[in-house]
Amino acid sequence: MSKFSRIKNIIIGIVVIVMSVLMLAFPSTGYYMVTIILGVVLLINGIKQFIYFFSMGIHMIGGKMILYRALITMDLSFFILSIKGIGQRYIMVYFIIYYFFAGIIIIFRAYESRKVEAGFWKWKLLNGIIKVTVAIMCIICNNSEDVMLYLMCFGLIISAVTRIGMALKKTAIIYIQ
Repeated sequence: MSKFSRIKNIIIGIVVIVMSVLMLAFPSTGYYMVTIILGVVLLINGIKQFIYFFSMGIHMIGGKMILYRALITMDLSFFILSIKGIGQRYIMVYFIIYYFFAGIIIIFRAYESRKVEAGFWKWKLLNGIIKVTVAIMCIICNNSEDVMLYLMCFGLIISAVTRIGMALKKTAIIYIQ
C-alpha cells in the first residue's frame, strides 16, 4: 500500500468515526448530513471512474466493467442525493442494505486474498463479518430506531478502526530481480 493510500484510508476512517459520532449526537440532522456526504462522495467517485474509463479503460480488456461500475455509482449517488424528504427509517433501510452488500463483497474479497496468500485477509474477513452481522442485527431490531442507530454507528466505528488499522499495518515489499 502506498503512502498516499495509507493517508487516504486514515482520513476516511477518521471521517467515518466523526460521521458516526454526529449521527449519535444529532440523530435528526445527522442522517441527512451523512446522506449528503455519502451522495457527494459517490458522485465524485463516479465522475473519477468515468474519467478513467474514457482516458484509459476504453482501451483495456474488461474496460466495460469500469463503465458499468461508473454508471451504477453515479445512479446510486443521484438516488441518495434525491432522498432528502423521506423519513429516517427509510434512510436507515438504505444504509443497512448498502452495508450488508458491502460486507458480503468484503468477505468474498477476503477469500480471494486468502487464495493468493495475502497477509491481511483475516482483517478483511473480520470486517466483512462485522458488517454483515451489524446489518442483520439492524434488520432484527427494526422496531426501534434508536437501537438501529446505535448498531449502525457501532458497525461504522468498527469498520473505520479496522480501516485505520489496515492502513497502519506494515506490508512486505517484494523485490523482483
